[in-house]
Amino acid sequence: MAFRIFPEDERITDLLVQMSQCVSTVVEQLSEHIGQADNVWEQPLGDLLETEDRCTNLYFSLMTTTRSSYVVPIPRQDVYVLGHWLLKAVQSLVACAEFHRQYRVERPSPHATDQLAVIQHMAHMTTKAMGRLASLDELDDYWFEMMRLTRQTERTQRAYRADLLENHKAAQAIRRMDTAQQLFDAAAALGQVSAEVGRILVTEY
Repeated sequence: MAFRIFPEDERITDLLVQMSQCVSTVVEQLSEHIGQADNVWEQPLGDLLETEDRCTNLYFSLMTTTRSSYVVPIPRQDVYVLGHWLLKAVQSLVACAEFHRQYRVERPSPHATDQLAVIQHMAHMTTKAMGRLASLDELDDYWFEMMRLTRQTERTQRAYRADLLENHKAAQAIRRMDTAQQLFDAAAALGQVSAEVGRILVTEY
C-alpha cells in the first residue's frame, strides 16, 4: 500500500452508512404505514418525509465532504454513484407510501410484504458493506448475495403484476402496479449499490 501523508477521511464511509440506515428506517415506516387494515390514506406521511429529507441532507454532506477531502477511501465518482442509488432507494419507498395515500389503497398485497422483507434485508447488508469500503473486506459475499436477492425481487415483481391483473379490475390493478413498481425500484436501486461495489472490487484488486 502506498504511503499517504493524509489519512483517509472516515466521514465518507460513515455518511454512506447513515444513508443506508435511512433505507432501513423508511422500510419500517412504510411497513407501518401500509400495514393499517383500513383508512391507510389518513395516515400522515411526516415521518417518511423527514427520513427522506435526512437522507437528502446526508447526500449533500457526502458530496461536500468528498470534494474537500485530500484522501478518500474509494474514487470520488464511486462515492457519488453509491450515494445516488441509496437516495434513490429511499425516494422510491416514500413514493410508494404517497401512491398508497393518493390511490386510497387499503390493504397491501402479500407480494408487497414479501418485497419489503427482502428490501429490509438488502438494506441491512448494505449498511454493513458501506462500513467495509475502506478495507474492502468480505464484500465479495455481499455482492454475490445481493445479486441473488435482486433476482428474487424480480421474480416477486412478475408474480405481483400477474396477481394484480388476475384478481383486480383494470383501474385498480394499474393503481396497485404503481405502488408495486416503487417497491421494485427501491430493490433495484440497492442492487445498483452492490453492482457498484462489485465494480470497485474488480478495479481496486
